[in-house]
Amino acid sequence: MFNRFYEPDIEVETMKLRSAGVLSDPSEVRTVLRWLAIVSSRVSAVDYAATTGIHDGESAVKCLLAGASVVEICSTLYKNGNGVIRSMQQYMSRWMTDHTFSRVEEFIGAMNYAHVSNPLAYERTQFMRYFSEREA
Repeated sequence: MFNRFYEPDIEVETMKLRSAGVLSDPSEVRTVLRWLAIVSSRVSAVDYAATTGIHDGESAVKCLLAGASVVEICSTLYKNGNGVIRSMQQYMSRWMTDHTFSRVEEFIGAMNYAHVSNPLAYERTQFMRYFSEREA
């Protein structure tokens, strides 16, 4: 459900299709966060695996807070090597200590649609409100 879509590109000189970037970018995690937060609040009897855009410990924590049970990291391994796993573990461990969590399960979904004070922040209305307030 949260896997990134295949994105083709057209090579105009050879008029052939090619794959546009296979590896994810850290900015892509925002779409994952939105849908995890919304869907996990509505269907809680399912475990969600977050994919796409998870390149560091912070993005992993964000996905778990939004409702993921696990995160999958592939692109960051290709880009940064296996050492990124230790870095992510250290970040998560520090973050959990700072926020007094002893187990990951204690904060999974804590920031999903059902658990935030302004759930509309996950919806498109925020986009439209942003632009209408800027013009006023």
